[in-house]
Amino acid sequence: MGKLYTLDGKLLTETPEIRIGDKVYPVDDRQKTVKKLMKLQTQVSGSSDPNETDRLTMEAFRLAFGDKAAKEIDDMNMPFAAYQRLFELVISAMTGEEPEEIDARFQEAKQQAGKQSTAEKQQPHLV
Repeated sequence: MGKLYTLDGKLLTETPEIRIGDKVYPVDDRQKTVKKLMKLQTQVSGSSDPNETDRLTMEAFRLAFGDKAAKEIDDMNMPFAAYQRLFELVISAMTGEEPEEIDARFQEAKQQAGKQSTAEKQQPHLV
């Protein structure tokens, strides 16, 4: 007889949550939502335009928390560092990765983007 593998019902029904101040927000961690978020994460990591980064981050919050909660969070007008940290926590909650892993990946992407930008500036322009 072959082996039987089961997916724990707990994994199928528990929703991760993020606490901001006194309020707890459930995070949508369904696979289709996570795929959309991962696409946004790549765009946020590669963007140097603050307005584009802000728009993509808000879209990620809408995916994770829903429109109403995302607006409520945006209306908190958090310090920028807290806003960035929240984005990392959202990714962690949705993917099951540790926040430190997410932070390391962001730092690596920033370094790669910086190296690429420096290399482009140093190349001579041929006419």
